[in-house]
Amino acid sequence: MTDFSIALGNRIKELRKKKGFSQERLSEKADISSKYLGEIERGKVNISTLVLYNLATALEVSVSDLVQSEQEKINFEKEVETFIKKATPEQIQKMYVFIKSIL
Repeated sequence: MTDFSIALGNRIKELRKKKGFSQERLSEKADISSKYLGEIERGKVNISTLVLYNLATALEVSVSDLVQSEQEKINFEKEVETFIKKATPEQIQKMYVFIKSIL
């Protein structure tokens, strides 16, 4: 399978274990078979957006938490912080307007 499928499977497995869920418990909560969950965790299958959503809901995380590792989040935050530190007042004003519009 793809690197993404493998990374996603590893992330789901990591979050499942953090929650203390067995494969059987998570598969029940996500309304999929435990065999299918095992294949997902091993990166052997591509999953639908509905299954991705159901897994996120069952794990009580956002979909972005499933597809983005903690390290990627940290790297993104550092990039944003660096950008803000170097931004001109005009750029900061534009960011402010943009952020207000999406909140």
